[in-house]
Amino acid sequence: MSSFIWAYFSWRSSGFDLPRDPLTTTFYEMVVAGVFLIIVGVMTGQRIDISSASTASWVALGYLVIASLVAYTAYVWLLGNAPMSLVATYAYVNPVVAVFLGWLVVGEPITLDVLIGVTIVVGGVVLVVSGERRPTPIQEPS
Repeated sequence: MSSFIWAYFSWRSSGFDLPRDPLTTTFYEMVVAGVFLIIVGVMTGQRIDISSASTASWVALGYLVIASLVAYTAYVWLLGNAPMSLVATYAYVNPVVAVFLGWLVVGEPITLDVLIGVTIVVGGVVLVVSGERRPTPIQEPS
């Protein structure tokens, strides 16, 4: 579902009145996503015991927060300054590379569920790219 939400709002981003600063837009996106995920987590009975988190977990969380801020800010900037078909091309490769590296580095199994997930993510990218409005050719008067 998140892949299709990403695809829809990336496609519609030009129709929204977004802040001029990409970092501000990124902040809003991450806060909304975080609140949504907290609500879903509470509704599904997930609980977090912060006292059991290791130092490695906190370091990993910090890395993910900083990396996400950098990546989303760059993405938001690109949305406003490049064609969607160019912006979305990275996502064709990312899921495949992530699955491959997980298998290669930490021995994660490539199961049917993983292959279905990669297919859904890449399908979301295809929807964004194929849904981009192409300029209509200018016809010369006869």
